[in-house]
Amino acid sequence: MVISTGSGDTLHAMTANAFMSGSLRPPLIVVSVGQHARMHERLMCAERFGVSVLSDEQEPHSRHFAGEPQSWLAPRFTEVDGLDGVVLLERAVARFGLRMTDRHACGDHTLFVGEVMAFSLDERAPLVFFGGRYAGVAKVR
Repeated sequence: MVISTGSGDTLHAMTANAFMSGSLRPPLIVVSVGQHARMHERLMCAERFGVSVLSDEQEPHSRHFAGEPQSWLAPRFTEVDGLDGVVLLERAVARFGLRMTDRHACGDHTLFVGEVMAFSLDERAPLVFFGGRYAGVAKVR
């Protein structure tokens, strides 16, 4: 998954390993970011952010935003209507536009809580990272 904040010249994005549901009512999700990550400082000041769950075709995006630049890659982000400063990766499986509601210190990380203000879902298989490797999900018949 890729966390993003800002847009245009202020856009910053990073790959994160996981996020979780925080609540169904209101719909909240939680992401954990290390306090030494550049994204941490940006999220500490952000009012909104985005989460893009990558498809199994987007492994290069995951690597790129994890600090392994893919010089040939030209990631395409789309703005979220009505949520200034939120852009999400095109062709991601799931896309969440979030309003920051809370921040909680958690050891050497901070848990960032966002209320889901926009959501979209596509029918592509998600990218999986498990045991230090990327994988896809096989369809079950």
